[in-house]
Amino acid sequence: MTTRNFSTALTLIALVFSLFACVKTEDIVNPDTVITDPAPSIPEGNRIIIHFGTSTYRGCMYSFSNCIWIGWGTDATNFQDRFAMTFDQGDAASQYFGNVFPLTSDFEVDEVTAAAMGIPAQTIPAGFYPLRDIPGSVDTGRKMVDFAASQSIATGSLLNPNNPQDNIGQLHNLAVQVVLHENRDAIKALNGDRAAVQKLIAEKTIQFFAEADLPVNAVDKQRALNINLDRDFGNYAARLNETRLSANDKQILLSVFDEAAAIPVETPAQLKQFIYAMTTQENRLARETKLDNPKVVLSMVSVLKNSRYFWYWKSVSSPDAGNGGVPNKMPDWVWADIIGLELGGPAVSAIASAVVYLDQH
Repeated sequence: MTTRNFSTALTLIALVFSLFACVKTEDIVNPDTVITDPAPSIPEGNRIIIHFGTSTYRGCMYSFSNCIWIGWGTDATNFQDRFAMTFDQGDAASQYFGNVFPLTSDFEVDEVTAAAMGIPAQTIPAGFYPLRDIPGSVDTGRKMVDFAASQSIATGSLLNPNNPQDNIGQLHNLAVQVVLHENRDAIKALNGDRAAVQKLIAEKTIQFFAEADLPVNAVDKQRALNINLDRDFGNYAARLNETRLSANDKQILLSVFDEAAAIPVETPAQLKQFIYAMTTQENRLARETKLDNPKVVLSMVSVLKNSRYFWYWKSVSSPDAGNGGVPNKMPDWVWADIIGLELGGPAVSAIASAVVYLDQH
């Protein structure tokens, strides 16, 4: 079963623009098109509706914007008098999540659900939980996530309703995860051909946005297909200075970037500290009246927070996922997607993140 289907009721996520005019998906990119508008299209966060499809069975547990009740034969289970989640298609779920399930926001088990399951009403905190074989199960291939307090590795919630651009960061994580997951064999077959990998990632990312009812307009599509990623993204101050932001916004963002760069994220506890620090910055900037372009600034900070979380999770979710362990500093591919957002919008952000990651692995 495919892990997502945006066009049917069985969607993992359908991100819809309300009252937002988009270029039709059938627009053809002319390679000779002259880009006259230097600013990429970044949607207003309050015009993005994250909808978890029609399935409301047990609610929706939140992980990279996915309603995980849809797909992989997922079910809520009373396991030893506590809440657990099982996957009939455990191998497929393991391919997607590795051995660490990331619950990216707190999940409420309300009284009605709890009573039906024979467990207490409770709040399951956001964090990392092991995805493992069902103990004592005679069924092969089935997996489970046990949400016992003893299994929880707290990370803090990624969701921040105080940031009006919060959904941009969530969209970034889902795009990178889906594109890398669904095209892993095709990427491997390219044997490190950087140009071919970038072309594939760009095409699949554009396709992802179209299937998510977020078609990339013709100008941004050309940016996505032709973006030059041969840059020293680790020199984030220089890359930030090359953006179209005002001097004021650059100065404000640079202070945020400096703080982010100074926080090591090599353990879940440090990741939690990082999320808290960036959420605090989001809250401050959302009230900031001196920003010249608050939409772009808040979008970039949202991507910064979400991307750092995503790539840390990626490095620990399976033994070989990180190919060398957890980076001891902010990875270049995180800086790439933050700067990429300003260079070419959400699609370029996801493309830059995935391509620079693959280029360094």
